[in-house]
Amino acid sequence: MLQKTYARIRQLFLGNNGYLRTGDLLKNGVTTLQIRQLLEDGTIEKVSHGIYWWLEDDLKKPKNYRYLEVQLADTKSVICMESALYLGGLLKKEPAVLSVATSRTDRSRIRTNFPIKRRYFAEHNIHDYVNTLETPCGPIHYYSIDRSVVDCIRLRGELEEGRLESILKAYKARKDKNIKDYMGYAKAMGIQRVAEAFLK
Repeated sequence: MLQKTYARIRQLFLGNNGYLRTGDLLKNGVTTLQIRQLLEDGTIEKVSHGIYWWLEDDLKKPKNYRYLEVQLADTKSVICMESALYLGGLLKKEPAVLSVATSRTDRSRIRTNFPIKRRYFAEHNIHDYVNTLETPCGPIHYYSIDRSVVDCIRLRGELEEGRLESILKAYKARKDKNIKDYMGYAKAMGIQRVAEAFLK
């Protein structure tokens, strides 16, 4: 690859905080052959389907890059369950597997270099109780702590043994918890009595 071409591609990546999509590269005259060469040379990393990260210049991935890369892969997805509780500050330790919610009709491919658990939620409530964390590389959408605790109750059979108890203990101690949202979402999910019992 010509040095001039490399320098132009480098500026494209650096000008976009290190991440670029295939479409952006093609729009700027970068060929699929050049993309392949950059991958083979270890200049870029494929982080998901059609999304690349610049590996040179000692560029460091942003904090919470795993959550960001999931959002880049599917902009309509929402970080959920324990992963949302970590982003919201309820859990101190980051879960090994990232949980992400998409609507049942969402067929976007989410391929990552780290383990994820994709959960399919109903279309009518996929965007309820969503917080947004703005980053220089794009937004990260994640469910509120109150909704996420209810989701953990609702899907408690999928959690590790003792996990729900520690989540509830942390939630009950939280001064900024929103019981109205907690109960409102629980009612919408048809588990109002169960959620109420777990709060006692």
